[in-house]
Order: sequence, then structure tokens, then C-alpha cells
Amino acid sequence: MYRNYFGLKLKPFSITPDPRFLYMSPGHKEALAHLLYGLKEASGFVVITGEVGTGKTTILNAFLLKLPPRMPKVVVKNPHLRPENLYYLLGEAIGVPEEKRSRDYIQNFEDRLKEIGGAVLIVDESQGLSLEMLEEVRLLSNLETTNEKLVQIMLLGQQELNEKLRSPQLRQLKQRIGIKYHIPPLDSNETKDYIDHRLRVAGYEPREKPLFTVSAHSEIYRYTKGFPRLINIVCDSVLIAAYTENHKQITAQMVRKVVSELESTYSPKTGGKHSPVLKPQRQGPGREWLVRAAYLGILILAVAGGIWFFIPGSNERTPSAIGLDSPDRPVSGKVEVTGQREATPTQEAPDAPVEPPAPEEKDVSGERAAAIQKPVEKVVQEKVVLKDEEEPVRHVIPPPLMEPEMPQGTVVVVVPGDTVAQLAADYYGRFDSEILRAVKQANPDLRNVDLIYEGQKIFLPQVNIAPQVIYSVSVASYHSMNEAKAVFLDLIGKGYQATIYPYLDDNRNTWYRITIGTFMARQDAIDYSRELLDKGFFYAKPVKVSTEE
Repeated sequence: MYRNYFGLKLKPFSITPDPRFLYMSPGHKEALAHLLYGLKEASGFVVITGEVGTGKTTILNAFLLKLPPRMPKVVVKNPHLRPENLYYLLGEAIGVPEEKRSRDYIQNFEDRLKEIGGAVLIVDESQGLSLEMLEEVRLLSNLETTNEKLVQIMLLGQQELNEKLRSPQLRQLKQRIGIKYHIPPLDSNETKDYIDHRLRVAGYEPREKPLFTVSAHSEIYRYTKGFPRLINIVCDSVLIAAYTENHKQITAQMVRKVVSELESTYSPKTGGKHSPVLKPQRQGPGREWLVRAAYLGILILAVAGGIWFFIPGSNERTPSAIGLDSPDRPVSGKVEVTGQREATPTQEAPDAPVEPPAPEEKDVSGERAAAIQKPVEKVVQEKVVLKDEEEPVRHVIPPPLMEPEMPQGTVVVVVPGDTVAQLAADYYGRFDSEILRAVKQANPDLRNVDLIYEGQKIFLPQVNIAPQVIYSVSVASYHSMNEAKAVFLDLIGKGYQATIYPYLDDNRNTWYRITIGTFMARQDAIDYSRELLDKGFFYAKPVKVSTEE
């Protein structure tokens, strides 16, 4: 529809995987490298996970293209498979006679696999496999020689696969997983590169004005969070909208409008306006009710505070207890000033101000008594002596407003590519669960720490970090904070005391080092690194991460 209008030869943002549009982000390259390494080393099980739309199928297609042409392979894309179907497909791939393609002839499978040098079994969407099927897959991994596995098993699936593998029934399978990797979504810069890459492949010629403005890229990233499938859907929809409205450039306003329409399509409401995802400040019905209740509560507190201030208590001095008589009460030349419990007469002085007596000594403590005492003194000072014919004049000075104590810290403005973890790591010199909790508490409006946008202000509170010599155990380092944070969260979920430390290498490149544990003595870190090596952390080594200043 819009290809000729924008000078495109192909549709750039189709949601079907097309090898011509293959874009390998650092995360995708890492996942592909894990698959190839698992195949080369014959490590048995390889598990690759990722959220919906992160490009798992794209990685699978790229992996299949790199397999040796004659290597037998079984690719299962329907996880709702029965064991007999699995054995039939594997037997067909390796050349077992049709009548023997069942579990009963497992010895024939093993002999044939030894003859041809092994096979590859790949299961996509494997989070849908039943426990029975996963156990059957594990039994296939028993086919091996003294040196290597005869069936290399690759499981690709969503995050639910990890949860399923934690099941006690699958503890034997979990112990056989040699390689595991989680695909992170694209960051803001990678999202822009992904869009530009697909436009170039589609035949778009760069012009004086780019097709997507910088702010449009930012809006796309805010909504899609870097998931390629969502990026394709939004970009395709916004190009259609630009074509129908005769626009040659995509702006942020157009992206917001398209996203709002996409959200309203899936909204359960019928008719009326819908609240788009890109405008979190607009509340839904439940949220609006809570806000109204909060306003009502504040109003009630304000009224109660006014009543408390203007109505005297048994032990408090208030403006109504300072001898300010009502108009109906006869006024004489003698003015009485009421103290805290009883009135103290003053001297008669019809033509001069009355000096207030010294207040009685009283054990008054707390901010409430101090707030009451202050306005009383001001009222007495402004009280004047009245003549017999005059009506009293009331001067009530409200108590001074107490300014809330502002927490110490700094405010940073988000720029494209920023993440909360990266901002915190750069500011504090490290990033751990304690700092993440402090940033969340200091920014109550920050509902999702993984979703921040350009121009947003993030308050980083002061966190007491005592300078001292600290040792820890380094287990991995990444150029990308997104990759480091994914591993960090995985370690935290497993109960490890993980921390991210940014550092510069000799070429002034930024790295994000993940460490486990905190030790005051270097030997303790050395001992713990040996424990982690035994647990499968192959890159564990002791490091000094902080020094006294």
C-alpha cells in the first residue's frame, strides 16, 4: 500500500520472519553463539529463553542456516507432541526403517546415530512441552558415546520454560543443561538501528529529512520496550497512517496517535476514549476513584486541622483564649489577657498598647506545642487596648507552614539509551538490590524501572556507602547494561548476593562487571571463587572492587 509512496521495494516491517531482514543485535549474536558452541562441544542440552517477540524464531532460522548440510536434524515447532510422534520424526531424520521408529527399538536408534555421527533435536516454543514430553526428551540425551552426546537437544522458549524446569519432577533434566542464555530486548539505540536496518533492506534511500524523527524513535521504544515484533507492528501501522494522511515524515505525535489506536483496539471497553499506554498519567476508573478518595481524605484532614486550631483544648493556648471578647460582651477600659488556664489582669492604660505578661512556665514539648505557642505571642503583640465605645478587632495569624525536610541526592534527566540500572551504577559506582530498592522508594511514580523515557527526571537519593577495601568474586562482564542486568536479576532470583560494578578497560571502553559476595579479606574471596567454580561459574575470580579514599 505505502511502498511506492515512500520509495520502498519491499514491505519493511512484516511480522513473519524473513531471512533478508535478519538483524542480529548483540543479544541475538550472543544467543546464536551459545547454540553453535553447544553444537560444537556436544554439551547435550542448550536452553535459550526470551520474552514474547524478542526474536527467538529469527535466531533459530539463523542457526539452521549454519548447520552442516548433511547433519540430520529434527525441528519441532508444535510443542503439543506425543512421545510416539517424537520417535517417528527422529527415526525418519536418521534413516531408521519406518516399522522401527518407536521407543521399543531404542537400540536401533543408538546404533544408527553412532554410524552417522549424531543428530540435532530443536524444539521451539518448548515452554508448551508437557512434563511427560520433557522427561522423554531427557531420556534421548542418554544416547551417547564415551566422548559425546549422540543427540544435541536445543530448547527455545519463553520465560515460563525456566519456571517449568524448576519443577522437582525435572531435576534430572535441569542438571544436564550445559548452556543457558536469556535473550534481552533491544535497548533504545538498538531499536533505532533495527528500524534503519529494515528500511535499508526494503530499499529506502536516505533523504535530507529522515523518515523517522529522533523523537519518533524514542516514542516507539517507550511503547515497544525493544521487542522486535512490537516494533514491526507499530512501524507498519504508523507508515500506513502517514500514507493515508499524506505525510512524508513520521513524528512522535503520529506514533502516539497510532499507539493509542492500537491500545483501544484491545481495550475491553466499547465506545468512548481509551487510555493509551504511552500516557501513564491518565488513570483508569479504579485509579481515578483512589485519587478522589485521597483528595477527600486530605480535605477532611484540613477541616479537622482547622477545628483543632481554632477550638481550645484543656491544656493548649489558642487564639480564642487570649481575651478576644465577642461583640455582645460589654467592654470596659480594663482588658484581660487569658493565659493557658486562667486569666491574668493587666494594668489599665486606655491610650497605650498593653504589654503582655510573661507566660507561665509549663512543660511543653513536641512540634505541636511549638507550633501553637508561636502564633499566640504574635496575636498578643498585635492586641491593642480598646476604648469603651469600640468593638474588639480580631487579628489571627495562622501558624507558619513547616517545610518538609528534603532528602539529599541528585536529579538526573534521562537521555536516549539510559536505564535506571546504568544511571545508578554511574552515580553510586555500583548497582545492587539495596540501591534498586532505594531508587524505587525515592521515585514512587516510577512503576516500571525498565521503562523510562527521554526527558524524564529520576531522583537518585543519597546512599551511605562507607569507603573501605572490599573484595568480591567476578563471574561475568558485559558491554551492555541490559545483558548485565538480566544476569544480575537471574542471580538475585537464585539467592546470590550479586552486584554490578562499571569499569573502564585500557581502551577506555565501559564494561559492567557482575560480582557475587562481599568480603573484607582477599583470602575469603579466593575461597568463595573456588566454590563458585565447582558450581559451574567458569569465569569466577576474586577482585578488589573498592578502596579507601
